[in-house]
Parts: sequence; structure tokens; C-alpha cells
Amino acid sequence: MKLLLFYLTNDSRHYTFPHFINMINDLNNKKEIKLLILTHTNDNNFYNEHLKNTNFDFIIQNVNHDNNYMEKVHFACSYAEQHNIPYVMKCDNDIFIKSQTLDYMIDNLHLLENSSHLTIGPVLTSGIPGIEYFKEYFLDQEAKETIEKMFLKTNFYNRDGAVYDFLNKHTLLASKWDKNNFFESVKLMNHHYKGIHPIRMNIESLNFLNNYIIQNKNRFMKDNELSIIDNDNSPYLCNSIFCIKTETYKSIITDNALYVDTFEEVPLNKYSWKHNMNHLFVKNGYAIHMYYNWSDNHIDSEKHFCEDFFKI
Repeated sequence: MKLLLFYLTNDSRHYTFPHFINMINDLNNKKEIKLLILTHTNDNNFYNEHLKNTNFDFIIQNVNHDNNYMEKVHFACSYAEQHNIPYVMKCDNDIFIKSQTLDYMIDNLHLLENSSHLTIGPVLTSGIPGIEYFKEYFLDQEAKETIEKMFLKTNFYNRDGAVYDFLNKHTLLASKWDKNNFFESVKLMNHHYKGIHPIRMNIESLNFLNNYIIQNKNRFMKDNELSIIDNDNSPYLCNSIFCIKTETYKSIITDNALYVDTFEEVPLNKYSWKHNMNHLFVKNGYAIHMYYNWSDNHIDSEKHFCEDFFKI
């Protein structure tokens, strides 16, 4: 067994899980993965019901209800270590990944043996930096120009202790969207929360993107010619989904000096900066991330997306 896929969830997003499983149910590499469902609500029967006919090797683990994110992460890492599983994959419960993409990631986990590469992951539709690759490779020219004009309407404001308003020079004060200049400014920020992009703050652009995906579902779901993006130079990975070596992940999550809050996203990025490592992405290998919790009523918006995308 090569990969432990640990899925962080609870009963507030039951509406996503059947679709997540359906999308990866025709994996070629099923025998290479163990699926670990980590929940903090008494909903084991729900997951058992949806997994009973899938042939996935899976287990379900319940943890404490409160402040449990890192408890789930530590359990997953320890489980992988105890069962000699060399790689782990974190996946949040608001993600849908194509089976072709996941198969390709599994087939290329060996790339993480190169000390230059920290993670490998899909091109996440509204991810950071995934949005820029998705925009480049999936959107048609008209849609690309439309969403970039929407980016220019983004009003960055300060929040969570981070100063973001200076980034308006790339949006409100700019005549053209330039991702490279934008990411260079983010890189120079004197703050650890660098997971910022217009797609996260501008709900108009995010709604446009999601509607485009729904309208182009057939093209989205088709198999593509895949390859590795190995030259990403964006300053920060928002870590909704990624694969990493188990031993490296353990080093990160057990290093208290890397933490600034109760999550391992900043430690993951700090580790990459410290060791000059980058993140690999699968070109044309897509996964859907619907909304950020910065968006008002994001749960209702997610439900509407699922209804529209999966009914077609």
C-alpha cells in the first residue's frame, strides 16, 4: 500500500461525500490506497453505507468534537507511520477530485523523493495557486478575459492580523491582471497568512468560475493529457488537498516552532520556504474546490453547486 488518503469531515457536509466517492470510484490504483475517514460526529453508518459497494480499503475514526483538526492530522500521520505507508494525502470535505487526476498523482508519488519537491496535488479550481493554472488551461479565452476583469474589481482589505490592502495596486489601481507581479507582492508580505488571491475575496469572480465549470461539466469530466508542473513559484499553498511523504509530514506537524495557529497550513508553507522546496501540480489534472468560508452563506452556495453540477 502506497498512500493513506485521509478525509477530514463531519456531518455538516454529508451532501458532498457521495459525490466525492463517486468521482474516485473507478480509480485504477485502488489497491494502492487506504481511505481513512476522520469524523468528529456520530455518523459512521453514513460513510459505511456509501462505501460498502466500492471496494475501497477504508476505516473510519472518530475523534473529539471540539478543536479536533490537529488531532485528526496527528492520527492520520501516526496511522501511516505505524502501517508503513510512505505517503499521505490530506483531503478536505469540500473537494471533488477526478479519478484520472488521483491515479496520476499516485503514479507520480515517487517525485516526492526528490528533496526539491514537498507536495504533489491537483490543479484545484479555486485553489491558491490552482486558480491561475485552471484559468490558463481550462477556461476559454473569453472566460479568461472576463474573470481577469473581475479580479481587477477586487478590493483587498486587512483581516486576521494581515495587511492586504496594499495589494489593491494589482487590482483596483491596475489596468491588467498580472499574476506574477501579484504573487511577487504577496511573497514580500511581512506576515505568515499569504493564502490570498482575488478568487478568495471576490465572490463575483468565484461565482462566475463555478458557473463556468457547471456549464462545461462534460469537458471538465473528460480525461486529459496530464503532465507535471514542476516550476511553480507562487509564494503559498492553501492546503485543501495535497500528497506528501509521511516522514516529512511528521517532521512538519511535530515542529512547534512552525505554528502560528491551530492548523498545519502555515507550518507546511514555512517548511517549504525554509528548505527551498516547491509544490508539484498535475497540469490538466483537476479537482473542484467550491467556496471559501470567507464567503457569506458558503454552505448554501456549496449545496447549490452540488445540485447543479451533479444533476447534469
